[in-house]
Amino acid sequence: MLSHHDRTELEKIERHLEISDPDLATALREGRRRKPRALKTALLIAMDVAAVTLLVVGLVLPDPGVTLCGILALTGTVWTHVARHRI
Repeated sequence: MLSHHDRTELEKIERHLEISDPDLATALREGRRRKPRALKTALLIAMDVAAVTLLVVGLVLPDPGVTLCGILALTGTVWTHVARHRI
């Protein structure tokens, strides 16, 4: 059980959150997630396209460095997708 001081501090935090970001406060209260922002989604799609392009160019050209960069970039984008859906 929380002490009186702890409850008071939590109420202050709750009021501050309600004032500063009411959408987040509502989402936390109702237990639903915030919708992903369009900019983050667009950036993630751009990263996907760039990674696949690097990989294809690396496979066409006889340069193993470009292929390695494509593989690393694609690994990063897959990791980002997996981490994003786990939250």
